[in-house]
Amino acid sequence: MEIREITDSYKMSITISNQRSNVTLNSNIVFVQNNKLYVEPFEHNGVILNFDSDGIAISMIAYQEEKVPFLWQVVRVHREIVDGIQYHVITSDVPGVRINRRDNFRVFLGIDGKASIPGKTKPFDVVVKDISESGFAILLDITSEIKIPKNELVLLEFYDSIGGVPFVLNGRVVRINAMDKYTLYGCRLIKENPLVSRFIANKQLETRLNKTKKQV
Repeated sequence: MEIREITDSYKMSITISNQRSNVTLNSNIVFVQNNKLYVEPFEHNGVILNFDSDGIAISMIAYQEEKVPFLWQVVRVHREIVDGIQYHVITSDVPGVRINRRDNFRVFLGIDGKASIPGKTKPFDVVVKDISESGFAILLDITSEIKIPKNELVLLEFYDSIGGVPFVLNGRVVRINAMDKYTLYGCRLIKENPLVSRFIANKQLETRLNKTKKQV
Protein backbone atom coordinates (compact mmCIF):
# COMPACT_ATOMS: atom_id res chain seq x y z
CA MET A 1 0.00 0.00 0.00
CA GLU A 2 1.35 3.42 -0.95
CA ILE A 3 1.01 6.40 1.36
CA ARG A 4 -1.04 8.19 -1.30
CA GLU A 5 -3.71 5.48 -0.89
CA ILE A 6 -4.35 6.41 2.75
CA THR A 7 -7.57 8.32 3.36
CA ASP A 8 -8.95 10.16 6.38
CA SER A 9 -10.91 7.01 7.27
CA TYR A 10 -7.61 5.55 8.52
CA LYS A 11 -6.06 5.97 11.94
CA MET A 12 -2.32 5.96 12.42
CA SER A 13 0.57 5.85 14.86
CA ILE A 14 4.33 5.99 14.64
CA THR A 15 6.90 4.13 16.73
CA ILE A 16 10.22 5.85 17.42
CA SER A 17 13.10 3.65 18.54
CA ASN A 18 16.74 3.99 19.47
CA GLN A 19 19.24 1.62 21.03
CA ARG A 20 17.51 1.78 24.42
CA SER A 21 13.76 2.17 24.05
CA ASN A 22 10.66 2.44 21.85
CA VAL A 23 7.91 5.06 22.04
CA THR A 24 4.58 4.98 20.16
CA LEU A 25 2.75 8.21 19.33
CA ASN A 26 -0.71 8.72 17.84
CA SER A 27 -2.04 11.50 15.65
CA ASN A 28 -4.95 12.34 13.34
CA ILE A 29 -4.66 12.27 9.56
CA VAL A 30 -5.53 15.60 7.93
CA PHE A 31 -4.85 14.99 4.22
CA VAL A 32 -2.56 13.22 1.73
CA GLN A 33 -0.76 14.98 -1.11
CA ASN A 34 1.91 13.74 -3.54
CA ASN A 35 2.53 10.55 -1.54
CA LYS A 36 3.03 12.60 1.62
CA LEU A 37 0.84 12.07 4.69
CA TYR A 38 -0.04 15.26 6.59
CA VAL A 39 -1.02 14.70 10.24
CA GLU A 40 -1.68 16.87 13.26
CA PRO A 41 1.67 17.68 14.91
CA PHE A 42 3.04 15.28 17.51
CA GLU A 43 3.47 17.25 20.73
CA HIS A 44 4.84 16.76 24.22
CA ASN A 45 3.94 19.27 26.97
CA GLY A 46 2.75 21.69 24.31
CA VAL A 47 5.98 21.54 22.30
CA ILE A 48 5.99 20.17 18.74
CA LEU A 49 8.46 17.30 18.50
CA ASN A 50 11.46 17.23 16.19
CA PHE A 51 12.40 13.94 14.48
CA ASP A 52 15.63 15.04 12.77
CA SER A 53 17.96 13.06 15.06
CA ASP A 54 20.26 10.55 13.35
CA GLY A 55 20.01 8.13 16.26
CA ILE A 56 16.40 7.08 15.82
CA ALA A 57 14.36 4.83 13.54
CA ILE A 58 10.69 5.53 12.81
CA SER A 59 7.99 3.15 11.61
CA MET A 60 4.27 3.71 11.01
CA ILE A 61 1.06 1.72 11.28
CA ALA A 62 -2.17 2.77 9.54
CA TYR A 63 -5.47 0.95 9.87
CA GLN A 64 -9.21 1.20 9.31
CA GLU A 65 -11.91 0.00 11.66
CA GLU A 66 -12.18 -3.81 11.69
CA LYS A 67 -9.52 -4.19 8.98
CA VAL A 68 -5.96 -5.48 9.01
CA PRO A 69 -3.33 -2.78 9.70
CA PHE A 70 -0.60 -1.79 7.25
CA LEU A 71 2.97 -1.42 8.47
CA TRP A 72 5.66 0.89 7.07
CA GLN A 73 8.91 -0.29 8.63
CA VAL A 74 10.84 2.86 7.73
CA VAL A 75 9.36 6.35 7.42
CA ARG A 76 10.64 9.91 7.66
CA VAL A 77 8.88 12.66 9.61
CA HIS A 78 9.42 16.38 9.19
CA ARG A 79 7.53 19.59 9.84
CA GLU A 80 5.86 21.64 7.15
CA ILE A 81 3.62 24.72 7.12
CA VAL A 82 0.69 24.79 4.68
CA ASP A 83 -1.56 27.88 4.51
CA GLY A 84 -0.20 29.02 7.86
CA ILE A 85 -0.92 25.70 9.58
CA GLN A 86 1.88 23.47 10.83
CA TYR A 87 1.81 19.72 10.20
CA HIS A 88 4.04 16.75 10.61
CA VAL A 89 4.58 15.16 7.21
CA ILE A 90 5.31 11.45 6.84
CA THR A 91 6.99 9.95 3.79
CA SER A 92 8.49 6.58 2.87
CA ASP A 93 10.45 5.10 -0.03
CA VAL A 94 8.77 1.71 0.35
CA PRO A 95 5.08 0.70 0.45
CA GLY A 96 3.32 -0.50 3.57
CA VAL A 97 2.63 -4.20 4.04
CA ARG A 98 -0.26 -5.97 5.71
CA ILE A 99 0.35 -7.37 9.17
CA ASN A 100 0.10 -11.13 8.72
CA ARG A 101 -2.62 -12.45 11.03
CA ARG A 102 -1.50 -16.04 10.40
CA ASP A 103 1.59 -15.38 12.49
CA ASN A 104 -0.81 -15.74 15.45
CA PHE A 105 1.35 -13.31 17.40
CA ARG A 106 0.46 -13.49 21.09
CA VAL A 107 1.17 -10.71 23.59
CA PHE A 108 1.71 -11.85 27.16
CA LEU A 109 0.25 -9.34 29.63
CA GLY A 110 -0.14 -10.73 33.16
CA ILE A 111 -2.21 -7.72 34.28
CA ASP A 112 -5.37 -7.35 36.34
CA GLY A 113 -8.72 -7.14 34.63
CA LYS A 114 -12.45 -7.53 35.19
CA ALA A 115 -14.56 -10.21 33.56
CA SER A 116 -18.27 -10.98 33.64
CA ILE A 117 -20.80 -13.32 32.08
CA PRO A 118 -23.33 -10.89 30.58
CA GLY A 119 -26.72 -11.19 32.25
CA LYS A 120 -25.46 -13.76 34.75
CA THR A 121 -22.68 -12.35 36.94
CA LYS A 122 -21.31 -9.09 38.20
CA PRO A 123 -17.73 -8.21 37.18
CA PHE A 124 -15.14 -10.36 38.94
CA ASP A 125 -11.36 -10.14 39.21
CA VAL A 126 -9.19 -12.01 36.70
CA VAL A 127 -5.62 -11.90 35.44
CA VAL A 128 -5.38 -11.19 31.72
CA LYS A 129 -2.75 -13.72 30.66
CA ASP A 130 -2.41 -12.88 26.99
CA ILE A 131 -4.12 -11.49 23.92
CA SER A 132 -3.87 -12.20 20.19
CA GLU A 133 -5.67 -11.23 16.98
CA SER A 134 -8.10 -14.09 17.50
CA GLY A 135 -8.72 -14.12 21.22
CA PHE A 136 -7.54 -13.80 24.80
CA ALA A 137 -6.82 -15.93 27.84
CA ILE A 138 -7.78 -15.10 31.43
CA LEU A 139 -6.84 -16.68 34.76
CA LEU A 140 -9.43 -17.08 37.53
CA ASP A 141 -8.46 -18.05 41.08
CA ILE A 142 -9.00 -21.78 41.50
CA THR A 143 -10.89 -21.15 44.76
CA SER A 144 -13.44 -18.83 43.10
CA GLU A 145 -17.07 -19.86 43.25
CA ILE A 146 -17.44 -18.71 39.65
CA LYS A 147 -17.07 -21.48 37.10
CA ILE A 148 -17.37 -20.55 33.42
CA PRO A 149 -18.67 -23.34 31.15
CA LYS A 150 -17.31 -23.94 27.69
CA ASN A 151 -18.99 -21.91 24.92
CA GLU A 152 -20.08 -19.28 27.46
CA LEU A 153 -19.84 -15.62 26.45
CA VAL A 154 -17.33 -13.57 28.48
CA LEU A 155 -16.98 -9.81 28.66
CA LEU A 156 -13.43 -8.72 29.52
CA GLU A 157 -12.29 -5.23 30.54
CA PHE A 158 -8.70 -4.16 31.19
CA TYR A 159 -6.50 -1.09 30.84
CA ASP A 160 -3.24 -0.82 28.93
CA SER A 161 -1.32 1.56 31.19
CA ILE A 162 1.55 1.98 28.72
CA GLY A 163 -0.62 2.94 25.77
CA GLY A 164 -3.28 4.57 27.94
CA VAL A 165 -6.04 2.59 26.23
CA PRO A 166 -9.03 0.82 27.87
CA PHE A 167 -10.06 -2.48 26.28
CA VAL A 168 -13.56 -4.01 26.30
CA LEU A 169 -13.58 -7.40 24.58
CA ASN A 170 -16.26 -10.03 23.97
CA GLY A 171 -15.14 -13.62 23.65
CA ARG A 172 -16.50 -17.14 23.85
CA VAL A 173 -14.80 -19.81 25.97
CA VAL A 174 -13.18 -22.47 23.77
CA ARG A 175 -10.60 -23.90 26.18
CA ILE A 176 -10.48 -24.59 29.94
CA ASN A 177 -7.34 -25.73 31.77
CA ALA A 178 -7.05 -26.33 35.52
CA MET A 179 -3.73 -25.17 37.00
CA ASP A 180 -2.25 -25.15 40.52
CA LYS A 181 -3.62 -21.77 41.57
CA TYR A 182 -5.79 -20.72 38.65
CA THR A 183 -8.24 -21.93 36.05
CA LEU A 184 -7.28 -20.78 32.58
CA TYR A 185 -10.07 -19.83 30.18
CA GLY A 186 -9.10 -19.40 26.53
CA CYS A 187 -11.63 -17.26 24.67
CA ARG A 188 -12.11 -16.59 20.98
CA LEU A 189 -13.09 -13.03 20.04
CA ILE A 190 -16.67 -12.69 18.82
CA LYS A 191 -15.63 -10.13 16.20
CA GLU A 192 -12.52 -8.31 15.02
CA ASN A 193 -11.48 -5.40 17.19
CA PRO A 194 -9.44 -2.55 15.64
CA LEU A 195 -7.85 -1.67 19.00
CA VAL A 196 -6.58 -5.23 19.32
CA SER A 197 -5.26 -5.17 15.75
CA ARG A 198 -3.34 -1.99 16.42
CA PHE A 199 -2.10 -3.20 19.83
CA ILE A 200 -0.82 -6.47 18.33
CA ALA A 201 0.77 -4.70 15.37
CA ASN A 202 2.68 -2.32 17.66
CA LYS A 203 3.87 -5.22 19.82
CA GLN A 204 4.99 -7.13 16.72
CA LEU A 205 6.98 -4.12 15.62
CA GLU A 206 8.54 -3.62 19.07
CA THR A 207 9.58 -7.28 19.12
CA ARG A 208 11.21 -6.99 15.70
CA LEU A 209 13.03 -3.82 16.72
CA ASN A 210 14.28 -5.39 19.95
CA LYS A 211 15.56 -8.44 18.06
CA THR A 212 17.39 -6.13 15.66
CA LYS A 213 19.01 -4.27 18.56
CA LYS A 214 20.26 -7.52 20.11
CA GLN A 215 21.89 -8.49 16.82
CA VAL A 216 23.74 -5.18 16.51
